[in-house]
Amino acid sequence: MSYSPTIQPKRSTILHVRSKDALQLADGYNSNFNVSLQQEVLISPSEECHVSISSVELPYSFYNISSDINNNVLYYNSTSISFTNQNYDIDNLVDFFNADSGFSSLFNTTFNRQTLKISFRNLTSDNHTIKFSTSNLNKVIGWDDDSVDQVINAGATASSPYVVNLATIHSIMIHSNIGQGNVLGTRQGNSSTLQKVSCDVNNSFIIYLNQSDFRQISITQAPVIDLLEFRFTDQNNNLIQFNNVNFEFTILFEIFEKFSRQRRIIQPNRSQMNIGQAPQEITEPEGRFTEPEDLENHDDSHPIEGQGEVQHKTRRIVLNELIDTIEKLQ
Repeated sequence: MSYSPTIQPKRSTILHVRSKDALQLADGYNSNFNVSLQQEVLISPSEECHVSISSVELPYSFYNISSDINNNVLYYNSTSISFTNQNYDIDNLVDFFNADSGFSSLFNTTFNRQTLKISFRNLTSDNHTIKFSTSNLNKVIGWDDDSVDQVINAGATASSPYVVNLATIHSIMIHSNIGQGNVLGTRQGNSSTLQKVSCDVNNSFIIYLNQSDFRQISITQAPVIDLLEFRFTDQNNNLIQFNNVNFEFTILFEIFEKFSRQRRIIQPNRSQMNIGQAPQEITEPEGRFTEPEDLENHDDSHPIEGQGEVQHKTRRIVLNELIDTIEKLQ
């Protein structure tokens, strides 16, 4: 049975990034920017670089309904209702519908807390059409993105087929221009995503890369890393609008040999390990190259054809040590 030692990187570099120090690329946003390294990371042809995000501190300063994430407009008849960019709970959502003079003159909006569905009741003697086919608020209020226009007859009520969804940003995706061949996405083939960060706090708090987030390792073989572009988006690839609140994150660059005859075992980051769990250490068999005793009086003949006594004893020692090592690992 063969074994491999844990492979450590030849060298590593840690980069701490502050958004306020970067060159912003999108007007009105601080979530798309360039970082120019004062000292580049060099990778020789025989090496590869493993890139990972080791820490993140992001402000939950964005909104769950906003024109920035394209989910704030509902069209009806020949007009529309546009929601102000802000955070909404279900009461705020219903109140906004009923406070809009144009929409509330035609419909009364209610919410069922048992079914989590929203309803529109036609208050007039005429039929009215809600144009879901051109609206982008659909998922928020319980209709699907590809829902067709719906006519609500005079005095009738239309209820959403699905539940209201106010958790509109599930995760933050950190994208970079660092070439990666081991990361895929459902929107395309190779993905530019460096790390997915869960949004597991409420607004006005700080989002951290926590123990529940899988630490992704991206591999690049670019010869030099000196200019990095970063994009912070939601799960639908919309730029996050942090509303000019700055943030920080840290990147780890680890350089490994590209080719190796041994099977590689990468030492996991401490953040990836379960508490109390340590990486197994595989040691060399102590007696692997021990010479047998009494070499001067050995007998070259041996019952096993083609082997002398020295060869047989040496192989027996190696075999016994390997067996002991395997039993220790089990």
